Amino acid sequence: FADNISYTKTYLGEVGLTYSLLKGLDISAYYRLINRRKDEKSAFKIRQRYYADLSYEYKLGVIKFDYRLRYQHQFKDNDGETEFDASYLRNKLEIAIANKSKFTPFVSADLFTEIGGKTDQIRPKAGISYKINKQHSVEASVFKNIDLIDNANSGPIIGLTYKLKLK
Repeated sequence: FADNISYTKTYLGEVGLTYSLLKGLDISAYYRLINRRKDEKSAFKIRQRYYADLSYEYKLGVIKFDYRLRYQHQFKDNDGETEFDASYLRNKLEIAIANKSKFTPFVSADLFTEIGGKTDQIRPKAGISYKINKQHSVEASVFKNIDLIDNANSGPIIGLTYKLKLK
């Protein structure tokens, strides 16, 4: 949403697969379809993103560390013409507090480095996840995209996520 939730600016859906290589080490592949517009009067533009993750999770007492390396490649549709948008390597470190409840608070930071370019964005994030059962979970978070090149300032973004794990 944008302008104090007066209109929808972006919505997306994604699907992915994760495979556990070893205990704590996973590899994933995802596809994301994004519809985004610049303002309330403009039309939605389609973007497609493919990405692959290699992640490692380590627990030290009640603290859980999660490192993720992501390669992402994104295209956008400009009036029916698909063109290259950007390719990135992203490094993310997340720290969560494991506890006996179904709620898990976390904080993270994600660095965006364009392939052949510079690190141009950081995304600090804080949130809480709720495990409904072994297959279903929800997450609420707030994050901010900080532009390191142009120093563009955007407001906080609220994220709501539902995850379904099929076995």
